[in-house]
Amino acid sequence: MKWSSMRTFATEFNRVFHLPSRQETWEDPDDGSGSDFDEEDDEEEEVDEYDLNFESDWEGEGDVQAVSTTDQPAANKYEEDLRKEIEQLLEPEERAILQQNATLNVDKLSTPKWNPLHTFALSSQIIPMDRLLESGFDIDSVDEDGFSALHKAIIGRKDAVIGHLLRKGASPHIKDKNGATPLHYAVQVGAKQIVKLLIKYNVDVNVADSDGWTPLHIAIQGRNRDITKILLVNGADRNRRNEDGKTPLDLSLCYGKNFKSYDLSKLLKVVPVRGAF
Repeated sequence: MKWSSMRTFATEFNRVFHLPSRQETWEDPDDGSGSDFDEEDDEEEEVDEYDLNFESDWEGEGDVQAVSTTDQPAANKYEEDLRKEIEQLLEPEERAILQQNATLNVDKLSTPKWNPLHTFALSSQIIPMDRLLESGFDIDSVDEDGFSALHKAIIGRKDAVIGHLLRKGASPHIKDKNGATPLHYAVQVGAKQIVKLLIKYNVDVNVADSDGWTPLHIAIQGRNRDITKILLVNGADRNRRNEDGKTPLDLSLCYGKNFKSYDLSKLLKVVPVRGAF
C-alpha cells in the first residue's frame, strides 16, 4: 500500500485541510500550515502519557447544559444560536439546505462530503460541537471517505478536540474506507502524545489497513524513532508483513545504510515488549 495524492476540503475559515487518498506512499497529510511533522513540535502542548483527562481550553468555562423543554423561549434561543453558528461555517449551497428547513435538523445539514460535526472539530469549536452532540448527532458519523470527526481532528492535530471527543465516547477503532484507523493517522502525522493517548484507550497497535500496513510500518517509513519505540513497547508486531510482503525491518533497510536506518533497525531488534523507556 502506498499513499501520495491528497484530497482537499475547505471550511469557511479560508483554510484548506488535506486528507490522504490511496496511491503511492504514506506521506504526511498537509493541513495547510507548512509544518514538518517528522519531529514533535517543541512548542506543542504536552499531554501526559498517563493522564487521559487533560483539559481543553474550552472546558472549565461552563459546560453547555441541556435546555429545558418547559422553557420554550430559552429552547428557541438555543436552536437559533446553534443555527447561526452553523451558518457561519457553511458554503452557499450548504446554507441553502439549512434555509429550506424551518426547524434545525442536523441530519438534513449533512451531505456525503460535509458534516457539521467534522467542521466544528477541525476548527476547534468545542462548544458548538457539544451542542450538536446534545441534539442527538452521531459522534461517530463518517463522510464518504469513511472519516470520522476523530480521524479529521487527528489529521488536523487538534489535540484538545481529540481528547474531548474521546471523553465524549468517540470510537478510536473506526476504520476509513481504506481500513485506516485514527492510530494510523496519529502515527502518520507524528503526533506522539496522541499515539500514547489512543493506546490508553486500548486501540489495537497491530491493526492493519486494507493493504496490510500497521502503525509500525508507517512509523518506520516515516523514520519516527520515538513513535516506533512507543509502538514496540506496547506490543507492535515487528514481524508483521503487509500485502507486499514487507516487514517493518524490511522498510527500515529501504533507506540505505545511514545512521537513522541503522538506529531504526536496531530498535526493531532490541526493544522489549512492554518494557520501561
